[in-house]
Order: sequence, then structure tokens, then C-alpha cells
Amino acid sequence: MKKLILVLVLVGLTATFVFADSFVIQNSTRSTFLYIYTSDSRSSDWGDDLLGNQVLSPGESLRIETAIPIGSTTWDIRIIDDDGDTYTLAARRIAN
Repeated sequence: MKKLILVLVLVGLTATFVFADSFVIQNSTRSTFLYIYTSDSRSSDWGDDLLGNQVLSPGESLRIETAIPIGSTTWDIRIIDDDGDTYTLAARRIAN
């Protein structure tokens, strides 16, 4: 029983540091997006490519779910297309 309580407490503590958020990226360019990364604006690490083995072709959209640290209101998005062009922009979380 003590182990179960400890696990629940640890899960509860972990849940207070990040939350899941989602957004939609619409490719309205003529290029195919090969890589999409997100990062908390305070971090210098981009993490893993969110597209994995997929690409985002012109005219397509993709809902992305990502973990955003509690207290963070902005994060950066980096997109690299099939021409090698890199797009980096900041996104702001809008409260519900």
C-alpha cells in the first residue's frame, strides 16, 4: 500500500510540471514540410521531429499535441521544408 501511495504522489507531482496542449499547423506554402519541432521559448533544445516518418504536403494540416511546461505561455515552432528553408516562429498560449 505504501508503494501505491508513493507512486500516486510522484505521478501527481510530475503532472504539475507539464501539460499537454495542441495546435494545428496548416501548410499554405508550395513546399512540403519535412520536419516540425517545438520547444519552450526558454529552452535551446528542439527535441524530436514531430512528423516522424510523415511529411506535411501543401494544403494539408496536422494537429500536433505537445507537452508545454506549466507557467510557460510561449513556445517556438521550427519547420524545415523540402527546399531546405527553415521557418521559426513563436506561438503564444491563449487561455480558455
